[in-house]
Amino acid sequence: MLFAIGQLIAGSLLLLIGGEGVVRGASRLAILARLSPLFVGLTVVSLGTSAPEMAVSIATALDGQADITIGNVVGSNLFNMLMIVGFSAIVVALPVDRQITYFDVPVMVVTCIAMGAFGYDGNINRIDGIILLTAMVIYFGVSYKLGKQKPSAEMMEFVEDVAGEPLESDSLGRKVGAVLMQFLILALGIGALILGCEWFVAGSVTFARFFGLSEAVIGLTIVSVGTSLPELVTSVAATLKGERGIAIGNAVGSTILNILAVLGVASVVSPVGINVLRSIEVIDIPVMVAAALVSWFVFRTDHTVTRLEGFFLTGLYGCYIVYLLIVNNAIPTPW
Repeated sequence: MLFAIGQLIAGSLLLLIGGEGVVRGASRLAILARLSPLFVGLTVVSLGTSAPEMAVSIATALDGQADITIGNVVGSNLFNMLMIVGFSAIVVALPVDRQITYFDVPVMVVTCIAMGAFGYDGNINRIDGIILLTAMVIYFGVSYKLGKQKPSAEMMEFVEDVAGEPLESDSLGRKVGAVLMQFLILALGIGALILGCEWFVAGSVTFARFFGLSEAVIGLTIVSVGTSLPELVTSVAATLKGERGIAIGNAVGSTILNILAVLGVASVVSPVGINVLRSIEVIDIPVMVAAALVSWFVFRTDHTVTRLEGFFLTGLYGCYIVYLLIVNNAIPTPW
């Protein structure tokens, strides 16, 4: 049991370190490629912070642990929409960019609904995965077009913090060296993710089974929270630095990409697709859709997430976790 806890802690640290490496390497490469800060902030960074979910979901899909795969995606999305946004808002009220309200959040709601539709027959297969990945390409294309507009000063500062200043030099050698360095950082980050996901999944499964939890609950709770650490760190750090609008952009972008990219890739590489438990289809996915709609409503009210609303969102997440533990007899009840 102690060994499993050690695997869980070490795996979490490697996922955090690996996610940080992927975010920085990918963001810096995107800046060197002259992509706009808005596009980098809302897509490249979000994809990078979703890298742990990607690593864990692919590994569990290939191992036939589909319950963990689907639970990881749903649980991570709930953590993003409720806990990350809520906790960041508790620190300080969060302004909501109009583009996020009128484009990214509606896309988030639609992708959550689409996930439920694809899983209605009990399996998200390769064709479904290809559709999700195609939708991701379209989303990236529209985001790139929107991102060509003049970004806010806050977005510029955020990207500079994450990726560093764009390299301005006529020296081809310096540019090539910078690109190679970022590829190295990216490769090391991916390596840490692979090793971290192996330790984290093994430790979390052993730890949770010791308490009699199912693989679905493991994915919805322990695995989803562990793989969401990069999103949490990125959003809270941006909030504390005064870049308050970034917390919502990162959470929304990561939620979208967890479905389009993470679930899309996992369902394509899995030999039999991703089986969806009936309980997840009729309870947890509708809860995810409801959370997306609640988030949309909160974001549209004065285009600000207040501290009171932050407590409300984190409270909803807490109630959901308590519900999971009660129905799985993980905590005692008076009845």
